[in-house]
Amino acid sequence: MSKKWALLVLVAGLVLSACGGGGGSGFSGTVTAPSGASVQGTEVLACYYDAAADDCDPAKSKSVTINTAGRSSSFSIEGLSAGDHLIIAVNQSQNLVGFYLDNQGQPALVKPPRGGLTIQLTQAALGSSILRGKLLGR
Repeated sequence: MSKKWALLVLVAGLVLSACGGGGGSGFSGTVTAPSGASVQGTEVLACYYDAAADDCDPAKSKSVTINTAGRSSSFSIEGLSAGDHLIIAVNQSQNLVGFYLDNQGQPALVKPPRGGLTIQLTQAALGSSILRGKLLGR
């Protein structure tokens, strides 16, 4: 598994326990960075949730990288398998992370197709040695 996938699977694994446990196609939406930051270089991952393993299945997950500078940009991930996905956005160079959240502010599992998803990037928690070592590459 590549370092990039290992990082994204780790992030997904850290939040899947908080999430609980369609016909396919894709997701689209908008990613927004905090004031003073840019979404350029942010990777958006549609992590296919494997309930039996309680983990992300990299073989059924896809990602895109946002190459547009600015505080906000749209994204689109197509060709996904039917089933639950966790949508994660990570910008390693700026230590930013975000998730598609439900109405209670918890990471949400969603089924494709679905548009209009919004993800707000925030500073990654630096208090966790797992995040510091794996997510931030330090």
